Amino acid sequence: MNEVDGLEEWSAGGPHIITTPNTRIWRWFRAGLPLRYVVVVLGLLGCCMDYLVRGGLNIAIVAMVNTTRSTLNDSHLPSGACPATRNLSHNGTDDDDLQGGGEFDWSLEEQGIILGTFFWGYFFTKTSGGRLSEILGGREMMAISLGASGMLSLLCPYAAYLHPMALASLRFIMGLVQGPAFPALYSVLASWSPPDELATMVTIAYSGMSLGSLVAIGTSGWVVHQLGWQWVFWGGGTLALVWTPFWLYFVRNSPINHPLISAEEEELLGVNYSIKPRRNVPWTHLIRCYRFYPCILAEFATSWVGNQTITEGPTFLKMQIGMSLTEVSWVLAGGQTCSWIGSFTFGRLSDLLIHHNIFSKVNTRRLMHFIGMMLVVVGLCCMVWAGCHKWVVSALLVFVMIGTSTTLSTFTLAPMDLAPNYAGTLSGLLGIGNISGFVAPIATAEIITKTGGWTGSLLLGSGLYLLTGFIYMATVTTEVQDWNYYEDLHSLIEDQQP
Repeated sequence: MNEVDGLEEWSAGGPHIITTPNTRIWRWFRAGLPLRYVVVVLGLLGCCMDYLVRGGLNIAIVAMVNTTRSTLNDSHLPSGACPATRNLSHNGTDDDDLQGGGEFDWSLEEQGIILGTFFWGYFFTKTSGGRLSEILGGREMMAISLGASGMLSLLCPYAAYLHPMALASLRFIMGLVQGPAFPALYSVLASWSPPDELATMVTIAYSGMSLGSLVAIGTSGWVVHQLGWQWVFWGGGTLALVWTPFWLYFVRNSPINHPLISAEEEELLGVNYSIKPRRNVPWTHLIRCYRFYPCILAEFATSWVGNQTITEGPTFLKMQIGMSLTEVSWVLAGGQTCSWIGSFTFGRLSDLLIHHNIFSKVNTRRLMHFIGMMLVVVGLCCMVWAGCHKWVVSALLVFVMIGTSTTLSTFTLAPMDLAPNYAGTLSGLLGIGNISGFVAPIATAEIITKTGGWTGSLLLGSGLYLLTGFIYMATVTTEVQDWNYYEDLHSLIEDQQP
């Protein structure tokens, strides 16, 4: 018997069904809300928790240390800095600084190590996390990933009091455990997304990255002021732990025989029942799939530009343009909001274009990427020409962030387009492009040091995005590759042998 249809009770007359208020609630739920929407919303919240836990330190560290407030002077500024920056350095006013009263005397080098170690661990396990999710199950892998990172977040304040390297080590472990989360979500969504809703569901789920960044930027300062910096870690960790049991209760790796799914939705998702994560990966065929390599290049360029907007963006707006930290926070919050809305807007538009046969699936991928590429390239180039007009520069930075949000409906869907049976493995390998997260900061610092400004860095980012974008659009395909069914074909050949 379906476990939510009622409770079976034995009496003298044999078994009969008793109905409880809780049972009636579940019947209403099944009749009124498709279960796949619950899965995608929980996926969105999971991505939000992921970014909230990892990004809280970026704000909290400002209040934790007593060395982050450095008095600006002309020798610290790029030679091409705007006059507003020089006025700020002489006036010494910045209305939004939280610095100065921290309890840790950490050097800037130690702070850099603490902030960077998360991404060292994240890179290693993201590339292999897709394969792990296929072996252990995407549902289980994501629960372990976010649940463990939530617990580690609770320990961060205690590690900080022990030693800065203790906190750095803990952040490295957090990166290791969070790496498999996003590839695991790919594996789950591959089974729960109807073909004509694929882009919509993926972009809604992964738009949680922008939402998490927005929440971290928007709330961490208030939390520090009202509750103390420790609650940035405790709050994020607690939310991740609260999310975990809901994910485990409502989500399964496949909709087949889910206890809460309706018959109508089970029939709708029946087309995905052939998608089963395989135990053996046809590595030879995968490596020969030249269609996938441009997606890695596109991910490299997107991560590079993401570094310029999210990681380096605050420094650029403050040190080059001369904006206060309050203004910088508003710009980043506005950009993340627009990126969040843009991500599922472009995703839904993609599905509508395909569903109404306005464009083929492959041309829709090309169109979405072209729109995003133009926003990014034109935005970065115009930021150079905008000079010191800070609100023009800010608006262009927001355009760039909106442009990068289109990637959730282009090459990010390649694992599901090319080989849904190995979507986890491919999504993990797509993370190889994240190596630009290490390279971009070094290159940016070198360019600024040698040229005295950010022009070269912005033009380099736009050039990389333009080049990789054209390569992707020239080679993209949405046809499922033959090796997606490698294990089935291999078994069939063995069965036919005498």
